[in-house]
Amino acid sequence: MFHKTLFIAALALAAATPVQAARWSLVEAGTGFGFSSLSANIGGDIVAADGFTDLDAGPGYAGLTGADVGSLTLPGGAADTGYAHTLLVDTLGDSATTALYLGTAHSLGFAASAAGTVGDYFATQDVAVSGLQLRILGDAGEADGTAVTVSLSGMADVLLDRGLSADHLIGLDLEIRQAGQPDTLLSLSWSGDASAPVGLSFASVVGQVLDLTLSLHLQSTQTGSSLAYAAGEQWLSGAAAQFDGQLTVSAVPEPESYAMLLAGLGLVGLIARRRR
Repeated sequence: MFHKTLFIAALALAAATPVQAARWSLVEAGTGFGFSSLSANIGGDIVAADGFTDLDAGPGYAGLTGADVGSLTLPGGAADTGYAHTLLVDTLGDSATTALYLGTAHSLGFAASAAGTVGDYFATQDVAVSGLQLRILGDAGEADGTAVTVSLSGMADVLLDRGLSADHLIGLDLEIRQAGQPDTLLSLSWSGDASAPVGLSFASVVGQVLDLTLSLHLQSTQTGSSLAYAAGEQWLSGAAAQFDGQLTVSAVPEPESYAMLLAGLGLVGLIARRRR
């Protein structure tokens, strides 16, 4: 009986406590781009590939997707290159959560018909957006200036294909600017394989416009001397990095909500004592 009474009291308290809600609205898609460049000296021939993609935008989202593969026949074999980059910022139908995704990848493959060496392998990738603006709106008639909390959560991942010995450097940067508040900064950099959680939170208010800059950088540089390969040998080298996260806005309970909560807990305790 006690547990049933406690449950009913909790439901009554939840129904009586006013709940503030907030949501995101995309104001400005900003300027974004994806860039890829790769080069290597294979058997004395230079292999090079690059690509560039502009930001696209629609109702409630901003994003870009660019990918390409290429093949090149060399005197000593056949080379294949590839890249892909993706960026997505989606307010998910003006909800309390905005999805954030940045990803990039590059690859170089070779099938040798004659012995040779590969050297000077270098690849760089960048995906970024700046000037992207999100406004915090009240869902239940909350006035501008009502306190909210903004939280970022997600995961950064790197995947490597070690066909060539190379150093892989990755950088993830986030800057959020809002009027009357200090800038919120996040800057991460690492090398090699890694998977790491990413998170932060800061205060804001309904009606505030947040100006975001997001960027992901991936760079691969061959280490040591040129690598020798034999006729008939095949290898593939590449790397991929991504950040998959979400930006959530949630209400900060008002002082009277805390008072009602304490009163409700006292009521639950009183009922429990009488039941005994």
